[in-house]
Amino acid sequence: MESDPDLRVYRRSRDRYVLWSTRVADALLDDVSREELVEWYLHKRPDGTRAEIEALVDAADERAATDATETYEESPDWLAGN
Repeated sequence: MESDPDLRVYRRSRDRYVLWSTRVADALLDDVSREELVEWYLHKRPDGTRAEIEALVDAADERAATDATETYEESPDWLAGN
């Protein structure tokens, strides 16, 4: 996402997500649904687009599909700080 490279989405479980900020090194949202995440993003970033945040969530889903760990904290992607 070009407009906000400091945000990263991780999948917590099948339909729950974490929105992580590398700028503040903490979760902005935790244990939220996809729709809650999208609505929060659009409210907080009026210049952002639905496509931008959807791309972050889709990337989290793609990473989770190939990741055999139980939680996002155990994920190699999370541990590497990506």
